[in-house]
Amino acid sequence: MLPPNPHLAAALAVAAEHTPPEQVDQLWIFPPRPLGARESGLAVLALFAEPDARGQRRTLHTLTYEAEAVRGGKTRRVDTRQEEGTVPRDRLDRIVDGMVRRLGGGTETPEVRDVGGDPAAWASLLAELAGMLDPG
Repeated sequence: MLPPNPHLAAALAVAAEHTPPEQVDQLWIFPPRPLGARESGLAVLALFAEPDARGQRRTLHTLTYEAEAVRGGKTRRVDTRQEEGTVPRDRLDRIVDGMVRRLGGGTETPEVRDVGGDPAAWASLLAELAGMLDPG
């Protein structure tokens, strides 16, 4: 089970507003990085590229966030979602590794989650990241 990461959960929830859950095949989740008073995070979404949602190509999106505590106990978060391209499914791991290195990350081992276009699995993953599921 993933440790709660409400910043990543919130960034993914925003992304989910523009992505039908049936399109989400896999998610690579990288550990957050502290940057002084800020935190930065990265996830890679692999979406089914074909209209039938079960083809052999995936469209990759990087999702990054930066969160910073501001006065009054509030947090300012900036999310960025970038479509990276469409690739054959059998090359996903290698291409994700290259994308992450290009983005200046890649030393951490990501947790890869298979969603398989299942809306319940996607909702459960978002709840897990938000710390809303009991880890027991």
